[in-house]
Amino acid sequence: MYDHVIWPPPFDPKTSAIYALNDTDVNATPEVVWKLLVDAENWSSYFPAEDQVKILSGEPELALGTKYSRVTVGFPMHLIVTEFVPGRRLAWSTLVDGDETASSAYHGWVITPTDSGCHVLSEETQQGPFFLEELGRKNPGALYRYHQEWVESLARGAEARAADAAKGDKTMAKTDIEKVLTIFHGISAGDVDLATQHIDHKRFVQHNPYAADGVEGLTRFISQTPRDQLQLSVVRAFQDGPYVVAQAMGQRSGRNIFFDIFKFEDGLVVEHWAFSAGGAPPNPSGHTQIDGPTEATHLEDTEKNKSLLRTYFETFHIRSDHSRSKHYFAADLMIRHEPGVRDGVAEFMRDVEVLMQHRTIDEIKFLLGQGEFVFIAAKGTHEDEPCVYIDLYRVQDDKIVEHWGFPEMVPPQEDSKNDNGML
Repeated sequence: MYDHVIWPPPFDPKTSAIYALNDTDVNATPEVVWKLLVDAENWSSYFPAEDQVKILSGEPELALGTKYSRVTVGFPMHLIVTEFVPGRRLAWSTLVDGDETASSAYHGWVITPTDSGCHVLSEETQQGPFFLEELGRKNPGALYRYHQEWVESLARGAEARAADAAKGDKTMAKTDIEKVLTIFHGISAGDVDLATQHIDHKRFVQHNPYAADGVEGLTRFISQTPRDQLQLSVVRAFQDGPYVVAQAMGQRSGRNIFFDIFKFEDGLVVEHWAFSAGGAPPNPSGHTQIDGPTEATHLEDTEKNKSLLRTYFETFHIRSDHSRSKHYFAADLMIRHEPGVRDGVAEFMRDVEVLMQHRTIDEIKFLLGQGEFVFIAAKGTHEDEPCVYIDLYRVQDDKIVEHWGFPEMVPPQEDSKNDNGML
């Protein structure tokens, strides 16, 4: 049983209008997690959404009584730290700037040591008309989703920081996924050595059209790109054979949502593909481009799920044969993360009919999966121009139940910084 937030009387969840609890296990020490939490002005280094934090009372990082401001999902706020137990407990109270209703919130963090690192728990309550309207009525569940992204990003940031502390000791990152997380952390930190320590400096092939080929090209990209355009936070990652697929959010080349593929040989990355799209607000069903399950489970179903998605994609999208759609979906269950769309198979089918008038999907270039996640990258056209189609599916009980993804136009070859092609 883990400890919980110690609530001041006005903020107890039993009497609060809105409440969210989020937690996760972290493979890093409490000290590493704590350092990231109190370094408020650099929260965006691992959680890009918190990129407008300013300490107002002069401290270099959060402490008891620290006053600071932040802008979260467009709302400017003023906050004060009310509980501070180094390495264990942190909490603050919040007022929204310009809110005449004086609505308030209380957010606490509890860090508990474990055998493998620590457990991080986040709890927040909100009271008053402002929060009831903006979150309770307009965006139900948004507080939980936002904080879940935060605690998971904090965990990944702490684990990457732990790897950073052992820079030069490549045995610290034991799995290929851990090595990819280290690469992302190095890019976000503008640390070329960290970003390239798990890359084969002789054989590395770059397919990202915004970076020149080889380690030299990646080094130049990191060195010449402003730090605020390098921020990346991995949301979910899985491995299929020599390939690691990562989905991330942040800032890179003016884009906000990313899928990356890394190919490993002899423990080092030898090839990299990158795909990206602009950010967007939650769609009409309340889903963002990155929320939803993040951990691959039911690993024994990997090959079965990949086979299902290959048949589905070739039949449904390449041959445009929709006659067996009921074979692939469970009634009207389809959770969709694309901007501007609504959940449901019926809505999806209507959208596909419109899309077919403007696109072709010609060939699957990657089909990779682990457990219930299956990733597809395909070549095609949009309005007769070359386009890549990026799709991540989640399968449950032999049916497609969830989808993330986007199309991305292929830049003209004269605009690409390498000659290797996006796919």
